[in-house]
Amino acid sequence: MYRQTLFLILFLLTPPSAALAQSVDIVSAVERAVTKRPTIVASQAQQQAAASAVREARSRYLPQLNFSETFSMTNEPAGSLFIALNQERDVMSSPGYNFVDPDTQQDFETRLTLAQTLFDADTGYRLKEANKRLEAAQARSDWSRESAGFAAFQAYLGVQRALADRAAVDSSEQEASELLRLADERYAAGIGLKADQLRARVFHAEASRRALTARNNVILTQRRLALAIGQAEGEIAISAPLDAAFFASFPSALPATERADLQAFSLDVESLALATKRSRAAYLPRLDLSASYGLHHESRPFGADGEAWRLGATLNWELFDGFRRDASVARADAEKAAAAAELSEARREQTFRRAEVELRIAEARARKESAEQGLVAALEGQRLLQQRYESGLTDLVDLLATQSALDQARSFVVAADIQLLFLSGQALLEEGRFVATILAKDEVSP
Repeated sequence: MYRQTLFLILFLLTPPSAALAQSVDIVSAVERAVTKRPTIVASQAQQQAAASAVREARSRYLPQLNFSETFSMTNEPAGSLFIALNQERDVMSSPGYNFVDPDTQQDFETRLTLAQTLFDADTGYRLKEANKRLEAAQARSDWSRESAGFAAFQAYLGVQRALADRAAVDSSEQEASELLRLADERYAAGIGLKADQLRARVFHAEASRRALTARNNVILTQRRLALAIGQAEGEIAISAPLDAAFFASFPSALPATERADLQAFSLDVESLALATKRSRAAYLPRLDLSASYGLHHESRPFGADGEAWRLGATLNWELFDGFRRDASVARADAEKAAAAAELSEARREQTFRRAEVELRIAEARARKESAEQGLVAALEGQRLLQQRYESGLTDLVDLLATQSALDQARSFVVAADIQLLFLSGQALLEEGRFVATILAKDEVSP
């Protein structure tokens, strides 16, 4: 109830120009963050790159077809002879052909070459690795959306807290002005001390300073919200504050899943396991098929004085490589072990974080209840002591101390309320379903 009152006071005190500023609700803020932030665009581009890598790896199964046109000229005996033979000129029986010092021969060779791998274990493992890296990139893209959505949520809460702080400080400034007025009247009437008047002025000056800081904080948090939702500049206001019942308004049936970043870690481990197998597969032979069709002409390209084809198969088996493959297998095994250990550590950390958030939420609820009770008591205490001061039954020092306690109680309420909201959102983030919960009614596709 107190927080709603603060926001009503703030709305009435907000200048018309600020009231006309662009505003978003939390669902719109998260939706814009997961679609427009540069980090989202970057993660989508990385996902597209991984998809292209899959197509690149798959292409190794397909044949390679090359076309070439080559011109050559020589008077080398062997080269000249082969040029003549490729052009199907029977110079061997020609009495005028000089085998030792032939005339210069030239040749235009047109060739179409087909190469096809029949067996290469490396190709299969490379494709499987690329598919795993694509899945990892998709998981990282999902986590990028989670992170961007939660960052927008944090920025939204930042604006909400700044507005609540500003409303509380504005109330404190008005109360400090009233205390200064009372101190001035008592001093003018001869029943107050000059020291009390000076204390009241110092207190009022401090309240004014805090009010200036609070107004600047509102501007800065609104600019941070604009950045969080992908806007390059400007300020974004919030259309409505969140309350403790906010998350209860969304479906709670969504299952908790492993966070997308941990899924990416797990897929990285699987990819490295495939890399280990690929390193071991390097000990196997490779079988390739090749075919070509060529044309030769003495004076012009694409001519056909002579034509021929060739078909062949090659088995290549590297028997010794200086222990390079042994080192490659050892390196892949070590990288896989390191990634598996990092994944285990990340999962342990997530388990701890989930337990921590649950405890902190219970603590935040108790703190919020305590802060609200303290605020009620501080308001009543300040009201009673001000009446006593106006009647001359207490000193200004006591009244200022009570006012300071009231200011602190207001700050505690705002902090406790924001902390409870933040932890509720963090609990969803740790379960990997923050964005899905916020956008449950209007899911945004990446």
